[in-house]
Amino acid sequence: MKPFEIAVVGGGASGLFAAAFAAQEANGVGVPVNVSVYEGNARVGKKILVTGNGRCNLTNESMGPEHYRGATDLFQTVYRRFGREETLAFFETAGLFTRSDFAGRVYPMSNQAASVLDTLRSVCGELGVKEVASCKITSLRRQGEGFLLNGAICADRVIVACGGKAAPVHGSDGSGYALLQGLGVKITPLYPALTPLNIDNFTKALKGVRAAGRVTLKSGGSVLAEAAGELQYTDYGLSGIPAMQVSRFAAAKLAEGGEVLAFVDSAPDFTPAELTDRLLAIKKRRPSMTAEAMLAGLMPKRLGTTLIASCSLSPAKEIGGLHDNAVGKIVSAVKRTKYKVRSVRGFADAQVTAGGVAAEAIDGAAMELKNVRGLFVCGEIVDVDGDCGGYNLQWAFSSGAVAGRSAVRSLTNL
Repeated sequence: MKPFEIAVVGGGASGLFAAAFAAQEANGVGVPVNVSVYEGNARVGKKILVTGNGRCNLTNESMGPEHYRGATDLFQTVYRRFGREETLAFFETAGLFTRSDFAGRVYPMSNQAASVLDTLRSVCGELGVKEVASCKITSLRRQGEGFLLNGAICADRVIVACGGKAAPVHGSDGSGYALLQGLGVKITPLYPALTPLNIDNFTKALKGVRAAGRVTLKSGGSVLAEAAGELQYTDYGLSGIPAMQVSRFAAAKLAEGGEVLAFVDSAPDFTPAELTDRLLAIKKRRPSMTAEAMLAGLMPKRLGTTLIASCSLSPAKEIGGLHDNAVGKIVSAVKRTKYKVRSVRGFADAQVTAGGVAAEAIDGAAMELKNVRGLFVCGEIVDVDGDCGGYNLQWAFSSGAVAGRSAVRSLTNL
């Protein structure tokens, strides 16, 4: 019997996982299958190598739909079929051991993203998966019960796993959407996600400052999103995990023509009343202390100085001479500095794409497209995006495993 051909478009995390699980499933059920991964870059896994600052944050100990946006119901359907425990078991069986940090983020014990890629390639190689690098798929159409790629590559089943539009330098240029739209697949609006915020008239004096903070996005008086963690102040605005977590909401609202304001709380561990009491107590005990020194034990000096100056106060003024109302202004500045978000950084700076293949177009139990049977999708190209912390890679692994297995199972029904 001639082997069936399964083509995986894209050799990133979801594509390699899909290929591995397709080959594994075929071996398990005795279906003769050739699995080939077609990658536009000179080698597979380029984006994997830069995830988690080169350490590859695989997943997280705290999983749940609250960490995802877009088609969260689809995420839950897929995650129930292949979740974190299955992911970690796969890697451990393959010889990759992991560890968790204080925030529940899971990394390879080697602390090297290359270990993850090497493991995936090794497993695929052992299962007979063929890598075809420097081969960008630019056309995809039906041919009988199967498909024709680039006018020359025949496949019985196709898994599209070529990523979104984020970080195009690593190969995610959004071309996969055009492949699917050509077959009538619905794509929801696309936005950069996990990307910094561009702020109007941002003070460059804060460039390079890192400090704890909470960012709350508002539009028309309604809260769009909020997140806390270490903020990074840049010459153009706000970066760091809190800013990046809320960026997809800013991008969507700005695309609608709405105004977006970012409120920064630089002392998230204190309520306004608690902070007021503490500053008034310091004022009473140490009246000769300067205003800028009053915040020095709470945050980086440059940030404190900037906040004091924003209250029209001299950072060098002795706090004993401050009226209690002035302390109230300082507390307001610390707890609620308002910025106008002009835009978000584009796809070139984004870690992931928000939007993609609509949930309604997908049979979530199999990651198969409802109107194009035999065509499967997984990873970032789907309308599912997660928070920082391993959530997007977990989606890549979960959806890739389900798509790979399902592609083979669909062949057994022929």
